[in-house]
Amino acid sequence: MENYDFVVCGGGPAGVGAAFSAANLGLKTAIVERHFMLGGNWTNGYVLSVLGMYTYDGNEKIVGGIADEIVEELKNTGGTKGQAGNFVPFRPDEMKAMLSMLAKKKGIDVYFGSLVKGAKMDGKSIKSIYVSGKTNIEVQGKFYVDSTGDADIAFYAKAKTVSGMENKGWHQEATLPFRIGNVNEEKMILFAIEHPDLVSVKVNDSGSLERLRILPKLVSIAKEKYGLYLPSTNAEFMFNTSKKGEFICNATHVDIKDFTGSKEMAEKIEDARKQVISSMEVLSKYINGFEDAYLMDSAPSIGLRETRRAVGEYVLKQDDVLNNARFDDAIARCGHPIEVHDPEKGVLYTHLKGGDGSWYNVPYRSIVVKDVDNLFAIGRCLSAEFYAQASARVTGTAMAMGQASATATKIAIDKELIAKNVPIKELQTLLKKNGAII
Repeated sequence: MENYDFVVCGGGPAGVGAAFSAANLGLKTAIVERHFMLGGNWTNGYVLSVLGMYTYDGNEKIVGGIADEIVEELKNTGGTKGQAGNFVPFRPDEMKAMLSMLAKKKGIDVYFGSLVKGAKMDGKSIKSIYVSGKTNIEVQGKFYVDSTGDADIAFYAKAKTVSGMENKGWHQEATLPFRIGNVNEEKMILFAIEHPDLVSVKVNDSGSLERLRILPKLVSIAKEKYGLYLPSTNAEFMFNTSKKGEFICNATHVDIKDFTGSKEMAEKIEDARKQVISSMEVLSKYINGFEDAYLMDSAPSIGLRETRRAVGEYVLKQDDVLNNARFDDAIARCGHPIEVHDPEKGVLYTHLKGGDGSWYNVPYRSIVVKDVDNLFAIGRCLSAEFYAQASARVTGTAMAMGQASATATKIAIDKELIAKNVPIKELQTLLKKNGAII
């Protein structure tokens, strides 16, 4: 049996934020990851931006600490140029390499191809987890982080979990992003100027095309005239990944009713890939600026926005998000609108009442799993209502949750406390000392 201070289950943005922070604090740390790369939806689902480090208008930085360290390391590898509006775009392979190198540098043990399949309980504490791969192993820790995205650890620990929209059960639609190379940015900008009803663009201070949107009118024309297959989408959004002419497209949508159903997942991923091919064919044949463009690749896996969530000591509410709530036990900030990819109504945004320059707090209680003494749930499986999670799930905020879980673990181990009894003022002081913004 392997023994650690801190076991992180899921190596996505929340998980690496937790693991890297823990290692910085001197904790013996492991990451258990079912895929063969770190980064989660960043690298496996091609969410090729760090979103949430800034307010939605891009004017105020609201996440720091471990997120700053990760972005700075990514800059050093050439994977990003840094902030572009309200997010940090990047290229996936540089992110994959950087995260693995940073984990090794920090002395973190990483278990790839490893899926958590159970938890051994000792009263209200997790004693160890069962990990399935080519060989089955047992991993023991003093504290655990559920950053699986699906609240798998909370589920196996018999903690209360919820799934989907309250009282309805449906989930947000999933997306398979894809990268396009050799876009003629100059022609695209000119086309947008000549046809503002068909395409909108944002150009940065250096004159480069930062992002573009194929508007509903043009998507509708493409469906009617050219057979574009995008059944649940009325617009195509793209942004530059930091290399000239290279864009990531976030357009495909599929409705997954049961994320645990392997057969359904296979069918929906096949459908999403059909949407990718159709989009690329139409763009390259009929849209100015895409004549010589080509499909670089699509995400290795489907990007799930929301599945199962843990129930914590506090459930973050929709009203908390919209009303810019402040909490005495604040451990992170988030300024992203409530963004719902509704299988019936399409993409819906509900902005914070304080405006796009405002933010709310994520409380510590929302990452402490109820009735399990040594488990945190962070990232998109934090304790939150459906609509609150649709804001708080962004990756910048996820990293901040990860840093908070690691910092709380350090205090809890030193003082021999359970997670919910960690003194908040001490936690906040240590977080701020290490660059967090709360």
